[in-house]
Amino acid sequence: MSKRNDLTLCVFPNDPIISYFNKGEIKTKYFNPENIFKSIHIISAIDSDVDEEKIKKIAGNAKLKIHCIGNLNLKNYQSKLKPVEGIIQKIQPDVIRAHNPLMNGWLAAKVAKKFNIPLVLSLHDNYEKDVRGQALKNKKIFRYLKLKYTSKMLEPFVIQNSTKIICVYRYILPYVRKFGGNDIEIIYNRVYPLKFNKIEKEKKQPSKLSIIYVSRLAKEKNQECLIKAIKDVDVNLLLIGNGPDYEKLKQLTKNLKIEDKVDFKKSVPNESLVEYYNNADIFASPGKQGGIGIPIIEAMACGLPIITKKRENEESEDMDDAIMFVKNNPDGFKDAIKKIMTNKKLKEKMIQKSLYEFSKINGNIMERKEAKVYYDVLKLAKN
Repeated sequence: MSKRNDLTLCVFPNDPIISYFNKGEIKTKYFNPENIFKSIHIISAIDSDVDEEKIKKIAGNAKLKIHCIGNLNLKNYQSKLKPVEGIIQKIQPDVIRAHNPLMNGWLAAKVAKKFNIPLVLSLHDNYEKDVRGQALKNKKIFRYLKLKYTSKMLEPFVIQNSTKIICVYRYILPYVRKFGGNDIEIIYNRVYPLKFNKIEKEKKQPSKLSIIYVSRLAKEKNQECLIKAIKDVDVNLLLIGNGPDYEKLKQLTKNLKIEDKVDFKKSVPNESLVEYYNNADIFASPGKQGGIGIPIIEAMACGLPIITKKRENEESEDMDDAIMFVKNNPDGFKDAIKKIMTNKKLKEKMIQKSLYEFSKINGNIMERKEAKVYYDVLKLAKN
């Protein structure tokens, strides 16, 4: 193992880095909490990825190198093992990090086991409910069958051979436990207070209350629920995001004759989101999937009251005390919006709760927790 000041990390990301670059989601030190690594190598499942210079901040102060292994699929993933083994032998990482339990994770777990390198697995989805479950619910049978294969042949192996597992919210815990995972840490997505705390300036007061929802425009995100909820309420709705349901949702606003109340923004740079949060009054999230997404944490950091759907048999999250939970239908969200609109004391209480709960899970705290995970597995490997 390398000396403490010369540590190397090898990352198997969920997607090629160019996909994050194109969405404006390259985040400083994302792969290098507290700059504990001197060099970071990324194994990218694509023929040619983004130029390292354009995304170097993702590695913090570390040197960054991307190794492209070509596209992965269920027909060829096993053939990628030898080339990946060659990369690992060359770079000799101290830790391997995988960001999913599928083909990328299987490659990571295989080489970690062969070369006796600690493996940190991070999970951002409950693959049983939100991935397989949604595929079946949406009648995407071919995708569902592929995911049934991974549930038998890949996921248990990856989860059971991980030295440490990071879940980005507690909702993922039952899935991990089902597949035999242990030594699990809850580390929420990093949102930093300096970036998202309320800006100290006079807020532009719109003529109406403003509701905001930041998410991909897709069936499982359920923007349709919010559009219907505000039909007879004197508010404006801002939907930030793009996706396959864009035209369908635009048409719905026309059918309901509320085009003037609903504003769509397909893309907003991450660094500019704070302005939109600060000019909103409520963050409403009717998404059908579980867990706590980054936009909810960002909205909390800006002191917005949060409305989201009631959970069904799910683990409670650390920031639940700041959230108003409602039935996931238009009437449920309409009633909650009107309740906050007409009760200034309630609104102020929810603002303070959002800021307080965020203070316990802000990005600096989560970054320290993630760095400690690496130190723990390195210490374990040394012993």
